[in-house]
Amino acid sequence: MFLLNDRTKFSITFSFLFLLMLISVIASAQYEDYSIPEDCKSRSGLEYGATAGFYIPGNGSANFYSGKPGNENNIEYVFRNTYWYNEIYQMLDANDKVILSEYPENMKYNPAFIFGLFAKYDLNCHTGIYIQFTNAKLRAKDVFSVEVDPPIDYLAEPDIRLFPVYGTEERNLADLGITYSPGNKRAARLMLGGGVSMNSTLVKESVVRIEGKVYDMVNKYSGSYIPGSGQMVYDIRQGGIGFGVFGTVGGRFEFSNAIAIEPGFTVYYKKISLESASGFYPQYVFFVRLCLRDLISFE
Repeated sequence: MFLLNDRTKFSITFSFLFLLMLISVIASAQYEDYSIPEDCKSRSGLEYGATAGFYIPGNGSANFYSGKPGNENNIEYVFRNTYWYNEIYQMLDANDKVILSEYPENMKYNPAFIFGLFAKYDLNCHTGIYIQFTNAKLRAKDVFSVEVDPPIDYLAEPDIRLFPVYGTEERNLADLGITYSPGNKRAARLMLGGGVSMNSTLVKESVVRIEGKVYDMVNKYSGSYIPGSGQMVYDIRQGGIGFGVFGTVGGRFEFSNAIAIEPGFTVYYKKISLESASGFYPQYVFFVRLCLRDLISFE
């Protein structure tokens, strides 16, 4: 199956957006404006559609996945397990011991593709109130180091090896906002907005990978992991609900009475609930929103 990465999805989305805006400019002379008050009021009604774009999360909560001592999920949990340590010892072809050396200092999220649905009630041609639901899957990734067989001779070079530590999470966002588009030109207008936002964060994995094998830093057992013991595995849920505010600036391009697009940029400032890494962080979204209405009777 052919899968698209987030960068490719982003490029396709905004290439399509550019094409639609070009068509809008070419066709702009065919549509009247909203200079007549009755025409503006006649635009009241329900709009709905889809939104897609690029989500750039704040990195403050990414350190939850660093594996440092004191974190809920830490690398020491893996190395303290006798069975896992012996396995790692063998994979690294050690002769004496393997020691944790350094941890990530500044974990960062990768930008992610975001997609969702919305519904908006237009009060007139300028103002609308909307609710929007979006989803993004995020990954934070870095490396930690281990020292294999520390040399007895202090003049010898230590054998330092780097391995990835990473986490993935799912974020669901619900926005309640208001938009305002000044001006009377249907083809192209400024679009401003703002409102309140709620998000739900759920950790999907928090792991390290050593020589190709993945070790889970989440303690899902009542005690230490023992291979082949038939231990009960618990469903550990990490994350929570957060709230915040947002502001949006963009444009509105109407192709007909039934179809419009709204490309824009949104800045969020909201709480991300992620155990010890919880806090208020800025988040950024570049998006394009496809707005539909009156699809049964095109004018």
